[in-house]
Amino acid sequence: MKIIMRPEKPSEYNEVDNVIYEAFSEQYGIETGKFMRQHFIEERLKDTYIPELSLVAVLENEKIIGEVAIHETDIVTDNGNITELTLSQCAVLPEYRKQGIMRMLVEEGLKIAKNMGYGAVFLGGNTMLYSRFGFEPSYKYGIYHKDREKWGDEGFMVYLLRQGALDGITGTTDYYGG
Repeated sequence: MKIIMRPEKPSEYNEVDNVIYEAFSEQYGIETGKFMRQHFIEERLKDTYIPELSLVAVLENEKIIGEVAIHETDIVTDNGNITELTLSQCAVLPEYRKQGIMRMLVEEGLKIAKNMGYGAVFLGGNTMLYSRFGFEPSYKYGIYHKDREKWGDEGFMVYLLRQGALDGITGTTDYYGG
């Protein structure tokens, strides 16, 4: 099975939204599927949306079987804001899971982000899953999610795209954390 990783096209938005819905509905229930689909629709409309970092996994027959989206987020510091990235979500259709597609999507997104000059990618998610990609708790770098008192620190993570990217930076971030 040959899989191509590339940016999504505007003509594919509905298909990508359905992939998100199907992936999250199957795993977490219909309401979560609806929420995540709507969340991504809204994310595309924001200034933080980066088309080059909204990737799809496509089969040779042009069927979209997965997606990952990475957006800009700010680290709010005492000296102003520093723009980095957040992995908004990653979804793979249930029948294509456990074939390395999510890994390919995330790794391709991180590679592109690094080539674009960013230094770090944050996310809120499953620590067991994302630690396999090299994400680690962001509090280790003195960067906390604004909702840490409500959710704790463990699920808010960061991946350094370049060594030292967060040296000397402390502050808070604000992005969706699931």
